[in-house]
Amino acid sequence: MNKYDVIIVGAGPMGIYMAYELMLKAPEKKVLLIDRGRDIGKRNCPILAGKVKQCPVDKRGHSGCKPACSMTCGFGGSGAYSDGKFNITN
Repeated sequence: MNKYDVIIVGAGPMGIYMAYELMLKAPEKKVLLIDRGRDIGKRNCPILAGKVKQCPVDKRGHSGCKPACSMTCGFGGSGAYSDGKFNITN
């Protein structure tokens, strides 16, 4: 069984930054960064591929692809496909 000093859940911008800072400031710490998303090269969206018109909805009424949305989950989170600007809309 592996043991870690720090486990970071979520490889979005904040998780990546936290892991990076720990590497610089506490290199002796053993850090695990985990995310439920796919590898960046395997991320694809069925909407963008023209396979569906909207995100699938499960029996409970939760929308999104399973096991995780390829646009928001995975290394870099939704920022992986961003030009660096954040757009917040309703």
